[in-house]
Amino acid sequence: MNHAKTCGCPAVRGGQLLLVDPAGLVGDASPGERVASTMQCLERTAGGGVDTVAVVAGSSALAQRFALPDLVGMLKRSGRVGRVVVVVPHRHRMLLESFRRNGADFFAVMNFGRLDSAGIEEAAGRLCPEDSPERQLALVCPFLNYSAIDARTELTVCGAYRNRMVLGPQRLRSCCETAAHAQCEQYLSPRHGA
Repeated sequence: MNHAKTCGCPAVRGGQLLLVDPAGLVGDASPGERVASTMQCLERTAGGGVDTVAVVAGSSALAQRFALPDLVGMLKRSGRVGRVVVVVPHRHRMLLESFRRNGADFFAVMNFGRLDSAGIEEAAGRLCPEDSPERQLALVCPFLNYSAIDARTELTVCGAYRNRMVLGPQRLRSCCETAAHAQCEQYLSPRHGA
């Protein structure tokens, strides 16, 4: 399983899962139902019968990645799906905030190097209160800022260090996007001024 759990919640069984994978990141022949576009998702959910929609948000194309929260908002406003789970490779603060504002029910942080539909379905069945948007966002340092370089690339910088420190993937995943950020020197003593 790709999604490690520590809360001990029982698996939720039953109900149909619809996987929304616009970037084609899920690397197997799906045992469940999969769609590749917002329009296909809305058409499929229009008649009801879908308990959970899992939206895979891992594309590096910034325009596509930030369009997915709108889909979540449309699904939640329709009232035709039970819950919306957003599958992400890491806790990108701005992206998570956008999904939360649009009504996402849960986040599943998963290893995209081994992403498969069976793992997503299993993770969706084991979601707990700790996977709620509020709890997942609480793990992320509030000083993280993002600076777009082009349509596919952005830098993550430390706002507590006057946005002058670029943060690499290892630092983000080990400290800045976890509860460990609360022990970070920059978080504890942010630098203000020029």
